[in-house]
Formats: sequence, C-alpha cells, structure tokens
Amino acid sequence: MLTVSGLTISFPGPPGDSLEPVRDFSLTLHRGETLGLAGPSGCGKTVFCTALIGLLERPGYIKNGIIRYLPDTATTEEQILDLTALREKEWRRIRGKEISMIFQNPAQSLNHARTIGSQFIEAIRAHRSDADKRTCIAMAEAMLENAILVEPKKIMASYPFELSGGMCQRVMIAMALVHKPALLIADEPTTALDTKNQDRILQLLVRIRETCHTAILFVSHDEKVVAEIAGRRITMPLPQT
Repeated sequence: MLTVSGLTISFPGPPGDSLEPVRDFSLTLHRGETLGLAGPSGCGKTVFCTALIGLLERPGYIKNGIIRYLPDTATTEEQILDLTALREKEWRRIRGKEISMIFQNPAQSLNHARTIGSQFIEAIRAHRSDADKRTCIAMAEAMLENAILVEPKKIMASYPFELSGGMCQRVMIAMALVHKPALLIADEPTTALDTKNQDRILQLLVRIRETCHTAILFVSHDEKVVAEIAGRRITMPLPQT
C-alpha cells in the first residue's frame, strides 16, 4: 500500500550548501503489516515521517524520490496516489482519516488553549461533518478508554497542560486512531510511557492492526520495542556529511 523510492529530503543552507537528513531512502509497507523503522537519534526518522503525511516543515523539501500510496478504497493500480504531488486541499481529505500519525512530541501537537474534548470533536468532524456532539463525545471517550486512560469524561474536560506527558501521549494515540486509519505512522509512540503502559499501548496497536487491518509504520530508536511489535524491520542510517 505504501512504496517509497529513492527519497531525498533537503534543507537549504549557505549558498551552495544544503543539509539532507534523508538521502536516497526506500521502503515498502503492505496492508495490515507492522513495519519497524529503527535508527539512531538524528538519522532523519521524524523528518521522513512528516514527509509521508504532507507536513514537512519549510524550508525543507523533497529533492528526489517518489512516495506512492494505494488508498484503502482503491480497486486498480490507476488509483495509486503520488503523495509528493498532493495539494493541501487533497491532503485534508485523507490526513487523519486514511493516513494518521502519532507525533513524537504531544506537548507541541496539542493546543494548550483548548480542552481535549474540543480538539477531539474537531478531529472527528474534519471527516464526519454530520456527527453531532454526542456522537463525537462517545467516539472520543471510547478511544480514550482503549488508550488506557481512566475517567475519560474528566480527560475530555481537561486542558493539555493539566495532564502529564504520558497522558498527553495517550491522548494523541487515541486521537490518531479515532477514524481507524488504513495507514498509521507511529513516531516514538511509547517514549513517554512507563513499562506497564508501554506494553498496553503496544497491545492496542496490535489489536488495531488485527481488527481494522491497519498498516503501521512503527518508528523508534529502541530496537527492543521495534522487535517486539514489528514483523519486519529496517534501519535508517545517519546522514553522511
């Protein structure tokens, strides 16, 4: 369902110079598979993930390579999408629904001026505009419970700054899974969790993959965790200077 071929991501530097945190990188991911992406800090894993979901920060850009994605509803190869060519309007139709991402830093990803509940409702209505508030709340609370968060009603009424880092991480996981995406990009999803909750989240991801046939790109520098959840593993090397 996902094919990345010869991807190079570049950030302009001084005249005649540039930084390429991802260089000539390729991978394939099949529907319903969990693929582990390992590698040391600084090798470009997060930059790569943001490119996959159309959120590569400027002035970074895709210098070379192709990212092909076969939508869950596609029936022919002619319906394959070139993700490097999508406009933002097209991305908004599939980001969060077909392709979703658990971000590495929940403190930056959540809006601290709004309650968890209001952010959940916005995320749900982005792809289900007809859903009323009660339906959105029920969906959100169910996902929060799946992400091992007790008292989901209290969580929904809370602001991110009122929650611990681990709780915010589990909120982000719940939000990423609420539409049961076909492809889930999980960037260090268990980093802020203790061992007990880490195991529970890994079990949740396995259950989502099995019940929804979701493909998961599981990104981590912890090779032990990658080996525990992934059927295959590839390693991203440090960029050469």
